[in-house]
Amino acid sequence: MILSAVISILLSVYAVHLWALTLLAIRRKRPPAVTQPSSWPFVSVHVPVFNEGAVVSRVLDSALAFNYPHDRLEVIVVDDSTDNTTTLLRSYERRYRGIVRIIHRDRRMGFKAGALQRALIESKGEFVALFDADQTPPSSFLQRMIPYLTSDNRIAFAQGRATYLSDGNSWVARALSLGMDCYGFVDQQARYSADLLAHFSGGGGLFRKEAIIGVGGWESETLAEDLDLSIRLRLAGWRHVYDESVPCQGEAPTSLPVLRQQQSRWASGFAGCLKKYARRLVTTAQMSRMQKVEAIVYLTGYVASPIIAVGVLLAIVYCLLFPAWFIMNGFRLNVFAAITVLASALIYTAPLAMFTLTVFRSAKGWSCRVKRVIDLAYLGVLSVGIFLTSARAVLSGLLNKATYFYRTPKRGNSAQPSMNSGG
Repeated sequence: MILSAVISILLSVYAVHLWALTLLAIRRKRPPAVTQPSSWPFVSVHVPVFNEGAVVSRVLDSALAFNYPHDRLEVIVVDDSTDNTTTLLRSYERRYRGIVRIIHRDRRMGFKAGALQRALIESKGEFVALFDADQTPPSSFLQRMIPYLTSDNRIAFAQGRATYLSDGNSWVARALSLGMDCYGFVDQQARYSADLLAHFSGGGGLFRKEAIIGVGGWESETLAEDLDLSIRLRLAGWRHVYDESVPCQGEAPTSLPVLRQQQSRWASGFAGCLKKYARRLVTTAQMSRMQKVEAIVYLTGYVASPIIAVGVLLAIVYCLLFPAWFIMNGFRLNVFAAITVLASALIYTAPLAMFTLTVFRSAKGWSCRVKRVIDLAYLGVLSVGIFLTSARAVLSGLLNKATYFYRTPKRGNSAQPSMNSGG
């Protein structure tokens, strides 16, 4: 019973964290009012690719359709492919000579981080826009984002809201689309509103090249190169802008095995960043005490998975050891009852509050909101299916055993634009 109470208290820490993010997101800080620069700066678009011929045309066509002077634009694709993706990319290079440049690597040194570092070295632009191969940024992306960086030289990057192309045939994708909306409308919005530790979400962002170089470039020591860079930028005093009104669509995993693989990489990456930066985050002068506490709790977020695993085992033992009369009645007379009940109240209400806010902000009309509630039930099933995978990955990340970057497979044109993608 003592162990059960301890587990409840530990999980309640993360519940309080979710409540705080939800309340902060309600404030909904708006991006600063900015004006367009007198002349548009040169921009380098970076796209890392590995065997993604089914989707890479999507991001290239989107980049080439930017409402931006093409003489101030270059698109650099770092291609690690081992299939016919390279042939497709070379066709773009021939058709758009002088704009599209393909850099083919025979070895995936540093995986995605290594590819982005190679692109950074080869870039001519003052600013760098980064997209994953499956993303479709809007044509106004650069015109919307560049003024944030040109108006304030303290801004390292501007981030749009990550959204997913819908796939009505996959309940996994529907569930994850709600999860990503929660990330965009609650987590990212709260981080920006309260000046918490920023987390660039892997694609759909515009960077100041000087900022990336100044903190050492892209590093591949962890499997979360985006979080790794975000932490170093914050430790160096850089700030960011988050604009949820700029959507950047991509594909969601459509099966449980693919999702487990993706979550394993993320969990391991978070654990690696925690191990790498915990001491520096605690001692930095760039963050307040509360911001430091939040950053540590955020980086340990996946640690909740092994805690839940232990809690489930304890619950089984609890039911086997104690008679039914005690579980139903005697427990309330025990000294640990109040602790467990209070902690449980926080644990169960925090996700509901967070997803309630997400549903209301991501869907218009009650019929759409009811569908999103159904997606929430799907998401709950997924969470149960992946928490053991995440638990193992956290331990691997802390022990430096996670060494391979598994790319999330993409399906291509089977997905359709989401009705909620516009924000």
